[in-house]
Amino acid sequence: MWVGTFHGLCNRLLRAHYRDANLPQLFQILDTQDQIAAVKRVLKAMNVDEERFPARQVAFFISAAKEEGKRPRDIEVTDEFTRRGVDFYAAYDEQCQREGVVDFAELLLRSYELLKHSEPIRTHYQERFRHILIDEFQDTNALQYAWLKLLAGHGSHQTNCVFAVGDDDQSIYAFRGADVENMRLYEKQFKPVTVKLEQNYRSHGHILDSANYLIAHNVERLGKNLRTEAGYGEPVRIYEAASDGMESAWL
Repeated sequence: MWVGTFHGLCNRLLRAHYRDANLPQLFQILDTQDQIAAVKRVLKAMNVDEERFPARQVAFFISAAKEEGKRPRDIEVTDEFTRRGVDFYAAYDEQCQREGVVDFAELLLRSYELLKHSEPIRTHYQERFRHILIDEFQDTNALQYAWLKLLAGHGSHQTNCVFAVGDDDQSIYAFRGADVENMRLYEKQFKPVTVKLEQNYRSHGHILDSANYLIAHNVERLGKNLRTEAGYGEPVRIYEAASDGMESAWL
């Protein structure tokens, strides 16, 4: 078995096939601060005013594009910031390639491109991993879902078993690329047997009734109705604290 995060598994894949991925054998991984520092060097080399184009904002633009599976040539230019962002992205890519480093989003994108463009490697891993389990599926982004489909052999002669566990009502990471639409795509494209886990062992009835009432207003839910055998418990109270410290003290 291989067990890990998307980034961990992609790193392992790239280490094993670094030549095919056009990477040095001992490539280094940039963390968030390293990436921002690398972007700053790119902006300085291009004589860019960092007050107008902050490095953190540029790094976010690059990572967001990668998480959608896009290289600079794939980005539609609609405004001046996007045009400059594409230029920064291209220069950043060249610098990373020259220095033999990858950022977190690059691990995913480079791994996806490796599987997509190398049929022998793709076939090898499709045959090796006939059963795939993915947890917290509501937190996956567009590129992770595309990577998963390649590994599963979706659309080819052999489609592997993909067991996905997730809760669309807990999808709260859209700000960093998570797309709950992946759960609906999974149901539509893989046509799985769906099992809903509706009995709750953590909360009492009043809390679940309040949650069900609020969540029912969300649109395009897959739908479920939480229940418990723990009784109703205390009535729900709302307390608004002036600060996080005061909230923890009250609790």
